[in-house]
Amino acid sequence: MAARAESAILDAAYALLVERGLEATTVEAIAARAGVSKVTIYKWWPNRAAVIMSAFLRESADLLPYPEHFQLQQVEDRLLMMTAAFRGATGTAMAALIAAGRSDPQLAEAFRDGYINARRRQGIAIVRAAIAAGEIRPADPDVVLDLVYAPLYFRLMVGHKPLDEDDVREHVRLVLAALRPA
Repeated sequence: MAARAESAILDAAYALLVERGLEATTVEAIAARAGVSKVTIYKWWPNRAAVIMSAFLRESADLLPYPEHFQLQQVEDRLLMMTAAFRGATGTAMAALIAAGRSDPQLAEAFRDGYINARRRQGIAIVRAAIAAGEIRPADPDVVLDLVYAPLYFRLMVGHKPLDEDDVREHVRLVLAALRPA
């Protein structure tokens, strides 16, 4: 029963986030949609931000997995996969979480700790291994991750241009030229 209730809560939180936005994703709304009490939610999560992040992390983990190894020839496929995800529900949810984090410190911390920092630790390890293996030129792994991923997040948040496959391919061509070993 607990697993079913937890799944219903996470399903409800994510659906509300995508369908109605962050402000409408209240503990009350999540409980009503999941068919559970608010007490049940608070038994497993300390606050609204935590349940929303748990729902987002569960949904995004399958859509945006890191590869086991950083290989230059796979960068384009990965960024195209992210582009597709960012144009859908994952992008809607991510943009809402990033934007709301500017005024909600609990949500900002939950997003940074649960998604950004966790993924960056994994990404830095992959980049370090690629540098050590001579697959990419020596560089600060944080800068490499920013170089590869920042344009997608920039377009997601600023919206000055659409997330477009042709632009991603051009971005990848430039990134690969910068990262190839000398």
